Amino acid sequence: MYKKLNLAKFIVLFSVVFTVVLYTLAFVMFPTGYVGTTKKGGVALGCICHGSGPSTNVSVFFEGPDSVAAGQTVIFRIKMAHGPAVKGGFNVASASDTASLRVLNGDMTVRKQDGELTHTQPKSFVNDTVFWSFSYTAPLIPLMDTLFATANSTNNDLSSDGDQWNWSENRNVRVYIPIGIINISTVANDFSISQNYPNPFNPATQIKFTVAKTADIQIKIYDILGNETAVIVNENLRQGEYKSEYNASGLSSGIYFYSLYADGIKISTKKMLLVK
Repeated sequence: MYKKLNLAKFIVLFSVVFTVVLYTLAFVMFPTGYVGTTKKGGVALGCICHGSGPSTNVSVFFEGPDSVAAGQTVIFRIKMAHGPAVKGGFNVASASDTASLRVLNGDMTVRKQDGELTHTQPKSFVNDTVFWSFSYTAPLIPLMDTLFATANSTNNDLSSDGDQWNWSENRNVRVYIPIGIINISTVANDFSISQNYPNPFNPATQIKFTVAKTADIQIKIYDILGNETAVIVNENLRQGEYKSEYNASGLSSGIYFYSLYADGIKISTKKMLLVK
């Protein structure tokens, strides 16, 4: 009984050590990046060769939209700050579809492996910050997707001593079906947006707006905390009056706000009430 117990303990200990050594060698021997380190799937191994656990000294976060139309391609950034802050690496994964993440054309600092993104070589920090950009193409069906990231901040001394890493907060991305835009008139004197009708509404409502001259037009929906929940218009439109329908079937009852932007400048914001 004594020998069997020791053997069992040895097997467990050997498995743990082997896993740690395997991942450590993978990172040390392959500075061109590594995948499978994020919280996707609930494994959450992390960059164990750069420290035994995540460090709160390192900040990792996403920059990009909170909602994306089905099939639309947008640009995200994964940014890291602090830690030793000499050079860094990263790993990004998507919950919904491995085909959704892509390397930007001409970007030699990012590569794709097994449906995830990682660095091609350690990247230097600038002013205590380093970032990588990538494209995200939303699935063709409405859903709530999640982006995961892990990044490591190193002192670049060719060893793991003093290196630190951390996970980002999981980034939820709402994928929605866009509603068509109807051109009511070619006459308009200014940029404006009208009160939605009906209001209160459940679950659909219409929003009219005017465009004074050709411009990139956006209408964004926000919840009461200021979080962007949808972009219902994202088009280059000519002068005229337009109408767009918004379907909020995926949201809970409450107060929401919608804002009109022309060439990136906020024109007006109005409030609406969803009652289910």
